Amino acid sequence: MIRMDGIKHRFDANETLFLARELESIEAKLYEYKQRELKYRKLIPISNRDNPGAESIVYQMITKLGMAKIIANYADDLPRADAICQEFSQAVKTIGTCFGYNTQEIRAAQMAGKPLDMIKADAARRAIREKENTLAWTGDSTYGILGFLNNTNIPTAGVATGVGGYTWALKTPDEIIEDISTGVSTVRSQSNGIHEANTMLLPIPQYNILANTRLTETPITILEYVTKPGNTFGLTTIDWLSTELELAFVGGTADGLVLYQNDPEVLEMRIPLEMITHPIQEQNLEFKIPVEARNGGVVVRYPLGCLFMTGI
Repeated sequence: MIRMDGIKHRFDANETLFLARELESIEAKLYEYKQRELKYRKLIPISNRDNPGAESIVYQMITKLGMAKIIANYADDLPRADAICQEFSQAVKTIGTCFGYNTQEIRAAQMAGKPLDMIKADAARRAIREKENTLAWTGDSTYGILGFLNNTNIPTAGVATGVGGYTWALKTPDEIIEDISTGVSTVRSQSNGIHEANTMLLPIPQYNILANTRLTETPITILEYVTKPGNTFGLTTIDWLSTELELAFVGGTADGLVLYQNDPEVLEMRIPLEMITHPIQEQNLEFKIPVEARNGGVVVRYPLGCLFMTGI
């Protein structure tokens, strides 16, 4: 090509009238990688009534004992009725994280028009929620915090073996329905009719089986049949957990489901202090914001209102 001054010029591969960056269409909206849903606050009742300064959560359970009998008018051998009180305790611990930025990050964010503090605060909030989710389901044995799924007082039962095998992937719809019916009945019988299971949690593969498998010669799925109002199951909620129930039982070798009465009296997660951010701490050219929360794990007062079923 002849330049305007008459000198011949050959364009290299990276020489052009328009820069590649000038031809990019940059969206104004910021996207972020999707993260799994943390369901502990939806599936376990949450309590914030404890004082944030508490180091442990103590609750008392009263057991009433005694009997009566027919007596004579001058009887002096009356049977005695009484009550005993037991005390249970769980530790409360602080969860902490922080976020921060330096002066150059602030200038760069202002230039780019990005909400730096909001983005980093959301990252800290997610970190707290992830830890709370872990404490809700499996606790932390090192610090004496109990979770729901590793509570040893909750009864455990295995499912029956079907014609093709014992896992739901090998069972017929009728056999799967029988497993669920047995579990609901077990909660009722082990608690002498005091508790009725209204919630069932499943690993994703088993939930998909319920949602996609139809009853023989009907358009109704197992999930629709089991949750139909007015049936004998009494389940109002059937939900899935992304990873928590996969290989969660029998020493980490078997999937399982959870049946329980979702009621604050039966179980609840104790969070004395929801996440708070502290004042900014300035150090040299960096600004750091500490974040904390306090957590006491999951209290299960009535374990007979719950049931783990393994081998599904």
